[in-house]
Amino acid sequence: MEVFSLIKSSLAPEDTNPIHRLYRVGHQVGACGQEMVWRIHDAESIEEEKGASVFLFNKKIANKLHKPRRRELVCEILRHDVTLLKKMSNASVLSVCSSLQEDRDSLAFATEPVTGSLANVLEKFDRLSETANTTCGFMDHEVQCGIYQITEALMYVHGVERIIHRNVNPASILLTQSGRWKLACFGFAEKTQDGRESFSCKAWSPKTSKMAQPDLNYIAPEIQTTEVCTYVSDMFSFGMLICTIYNDGCSLIDAQYNPGAYLKQLDTLTQKFGDIAPAMPPALVDPVEKMINRDIRYRPTAQLFSLLKMFHDPTVTTLQQLDNLHLKSPTDKSHVFTAITQNIPLLPKAIRCSRLLPSLHQECTSRDSVVSALPPLLSLIQHSSSEEFNEYVFPEVTFVFNCSKPEQGTIYLLNKIDVITSKCTANQVRSEVIPFILKHVKSESYRIQEAALNALLVVKDCLDDAFLRTTVLPCAKEQFLQTSDVKIQLIILSCIKHLLSIMNPFTLRDDVLPFLVDIAHTHDASIVMAVVGIYRHLLNKRDCVLTKGFLARSGMPSLLPHAVDPNVSADQFSVMMDVLYDMLGLIDQHRRSNGTSAASVTPKRERLAHSGGDKNLLFVGNSSPTGIQKSRTAPNSPELSKLKERETLTVTNKEPLRRFSLVPPGGGTPAINLTPDDGVYMDRNRRPSLQNMGQYNHDADRNERKSSTGSLFNFSDSRHTSSRRGSFQALGDTVMQLFSGK
Repeated sequence: MEVFSLIKSSLAPEDTNPIHRLYRVGHQVGACGQEMVWRIHDAESIEEEKGASVFLFNKKIANKLHKPRRRELVCEILRHDVTLLKKMSNASVLSVCSSLQEDRDSLAFATEPVTGSLANVLEKFDRLSETANTTCGFMDHEVQCGIYQITEALMYVHGVERIIHRNVNPASILLTQSGRWKLACFGFAEKTQDGRESFSCKAWSPKTSKMAQPDLNYIAPEIQTTEVCTYVSDMFSFGMLICTIYNDGCSLIDAQYNPGAYLKQLDTLTQKFGDIAPAMPPALVDPVEKMINRDIRYRPTAQLFSLLKMFHDPTVTTLQQLDNLHLKSPTDKSHVFTAITQNIPLLPKAIRCSRLLPSLHQECTSRDSVVSALPPLLSLIQHSSSEEFNEYVFPEVTFVFNCSKPEQGTIYLLNKIDVITSKCTANQVRSEVIPFILKHVKSESYRIQEAALNALLVVKDCLDDAFLRTTVLPCAKEQFLQTSDVKIQLIILSCIKHLLSIMNPFTLRDDVLPFLVDIAHTHDASIVMAVVGIYRHLLNKRDCVLTKGFLARSGMPSLLPHAVDPNVSADQFSVMMDVLYDMLGLIDQHRRSNGTSAASVTPKRERLAHSGGDKNLLFVGNSSPTGIQKSRTAPNSPELSKLKERETLTVTNKEPLRRFSLVPPGGGTPAINLTPDDGVYMDRNRRPSLQNMGQYNHDADRNERKSSTGSLFNFSDSRHTSSRRGSFQALGDTVMQLFSGK
């Protein structure tokens, strides 16, 4: 207990070390190294104001625990540790930011930000913190990825640096803020000489300070028995480390600093491994069993161990790629994010939230890489639950909305607004999404404006009338008047047209219709036709808000000058005339519905067809109250030509116009209004025509041929007599009967 009291009494930060002139040192977050001699503190660079971690060693600990002559030995091991770390450059090895700083009471150096050691997480060796974690806090994929990262570190150390670590254990593994596992604590490492793969070393001895020796529980058997160290000695230690992870943080060997106990437990190592093997992934059992074999011939190298299929799982691969992002070029990052986007549906929720989102956030802070980070972010939105989106993803979306982006990134976001709004609440759309869209409606880029206006239509269901009237419409109209680009103006008008369905009639009357009248005076035919399209849309609505006063005083007068504009094509003219006729029809309907027409019967009016078909056909109302047919075939039509061929007599074009004749003066095709029999001409005898005289009724008593035309047609008889008048057809029938002798 006295030893622990001495350790705790020496934990107060010392401000005398030169490291304090380079970094603002904060509170302690963990410890690492043999016997946890290095205390890890949060820190910040004074010059660059970047996050870091500062490692401190208080020399008083060695003075209290050991004889004075051993103090320098411990300090020398720690100096050697920092020197080797400084020389190494690998993503899986701890990166040193500042060289070793020393004064008479302490040693210190700075590294990339870390959260502590693996030993802190496993709660095995953290004697310095009274508030330790109660769980490992790792998921299966995180452990697999971490194991692979340490494998990469050993591949680099063994293959490139030709160094044997000699002390691979949980206290030598550091965890970064992104969750990456990194190898550190090279105080006992040695470099092989002359191409050899082994060298002699001392076995663990109770006569030497525990701080000056590797951890006995993870030492390879050949070191303790034959005092020979090889590359696969590190693989034995690594295998024991993996067993510790899957054994709730407890090593399979607990020698209690006793070499004899170590050798005894070494004999039961196979049995203990069999007890924890079910907790391991099946793919790890056989390789790890070989790694902890006492015979070095069965142990795999780091390079061979890295080929396990388990390490190529999509989730493990994604985590590995995220951890290496800071080493990639912008082009390589684009390829990495493409692969990550495909793997997102397979990632567990915790991986997406704790590992992927922070990495995407970091990339979005850079203008060069934000475009590459957007596809995985949108895929993450698409595959996240509502709870996950609101708690983790939406804050990241708002950050991306407000960060600096190139044009390509802004357009991509606007084109994907439907994906974002599919997970947003109505309040989130109004507070964040719509302001983002309106901000880019005013952009100077045509492509961004087009994308923003299209995005506005996507969120129209979330727009209420008040927001439309006070924010959206003023923004759209202002941008229409400010820009001289006809394409942008047409897009704005199209946007307004699509928003009509959610507009209040008062908003439409007060804000939209006056705007349409003002811009209809333009000389650009495409703008005019866009306005015509909006009018046609309004005319087709059942609850039309176009009043007769607006149409007569504003709507039609603003369009009529363009009817004689030579720049208007034939098709555009046809469409415009259709709309003008519809406007006239609406005015006529309003007038008649108000009782202002003197006619008791309102005939149905139809216009001439403007294109296709027989233009000589004239369509009138179907019938009158008396049942007289009111539709006639106009002159020069095919029907009339066939009728004339069947007649024995022809009517010349020079014949004087008769009151009830179908033939108009000059061969025109005016509208025909037939007068019914009970009209104002009841007192006049009706002249015969080719169609109204009916079938001739031959009287058998009448055998004499009449020489007078008048008597033949019996004009002197009343039109209401029982015998029907003759016709030219009847005349022909009579002649045929006479010649046939009947």
